[in-house]
Amino acid sequence: MMLACFIVFAVVALWCEYVMWRRVGRKCGCRRARVVCRVSGILVWLAFAGCIVVMLAGGADNNVAIRGVGCVFLAFMLNGCAKMIFVLAGWIGRMVGCVKAMRVVAYLLVVLLTIVIVCGMTFWRDNIRTERIVFNSERVPENFDGYRIVLFSDIHTGLLLGRDRLLYRLVDTVNALDADMVINCGDIVNHDYSELDARVLEILSGIRAADGVWSVLGNHDLGIYMRDTLDVSPAENIHCIEAAQRIIGWHVLKNGSEFVVRGDDTIAVTGVDFPQELIHRSHEKASAGVAVGLAYDCVPEGMFNITVSHAPQMWTAIKDAGRGDLTVSGHVHSLQMKLVLGDWRWSPAAWLYEEWSGAYRDGRHLLYVNDGIGYAMFPVRIGVRPEVTLIILERDEGDCIGSGVE
Repeated sequence: MMLACFIVFAVVALWCEYVMWRRVGRKCGCRRARVVCRVSGILVWLAFAGCIVVMLAGGADNNVAIRGVGCVFLAFMLNGCAKMIFVLAGWIGRMVGCVKAMRVVAYLLVVLLTIVIVCGMTFWRDNIRTERIVFNSERVPENFDGYRIVLFSDIHTGLLLGRDRLLYRLVDTVNALDADMVINCGDIVNHDYSELDARVLEILSGIRAADGVWSVLGNHDLGIYMRDTLDVSPAENIHCIEAAQRIIGWHVLKNGSEFVVRGDDTIAVTGVDFPQELIHRSHEKASAGVAVGLAYDCVPEGMFNITVSHAPQMWTAIKDAGRGDLTVSGHVHSLQMKLVLGDWRWSPAAWLYEEWSGAYRDGRHLLYVNDGIGYAMFPVRIGVRPEVTLIILERDEGDCIGSGVE
């Protein structure tokens, strides 16, 4: 689906490039302006073609190369969108007889688009926000009334620009929320275990919570994006990532459950592995038959359960198993572009996912999808700032969700 959309975009962008080439040749009287317009377009397309060749040849096999490819793709998309705006504005102008006015509108829209992209690469990309959710349920045990869970996800450490600064900001934001439990929903790395160097582990070890930090592995943690597996296999990569997290005291949940006790009450925390069927099509829906039962083998029926699943697509299977009073996920990061107007929100992620950001309720079950900290491929977040989520459990027979933003 994503590949098909990108191919359609590239074809339309190429046609608009051709239209603009001819229009500039006919109507632009300044030779220097014609040269700049045409040469810049040629360079963007050559860079884009070069990136495609590099990716097909397996050259984008490290985070520096991935970051470079991402920047080129971003420039390509900005160039394509700008040319589409000019072509569309020119067509509308000829249809309604106001060519000059529509040309001004086109320039203003392109300037606005450029400002949005720049904000996405600066302010929105690194400015962490805190979302606050109150989960009211009669199933919350008495001694867990008011229990504070802090959630983050998708750090993609190796791709972070200004890595240490953002990680320190993450730790400070989490610790300021006075958590009883902290949960990391996976994708702590982008490419392989080497991203968790001594400095990263030192910073992340500063996260504090009364009942510790709990985590699962995401698709990027599984080593499936490594080209060279001769020195380090995916299995060894997973082992190293798990070991690194355990060194700093985190609880890594591997398709199993552990328990948290408060007084006479106990809740179960379950980690569901990233499903094999989604490993090479991670933006598609999981089938209804995905098995999650083994993860709950030791959990008594009726016990309040928090399930951590990197992929929100697993929510249906979790509900079908009768588990997951509260399920927390990441993975999507709203495809790094989200529009919010009051209660209305939209993202391209809505084309691919049924649950892609925020809270979803189905009877006694609540799913919360965190928008993540880092980014994949493109070093940009348009309207979707990095997120840390505070979820407060409240014992209440009303069974409702209250929410707010801190």
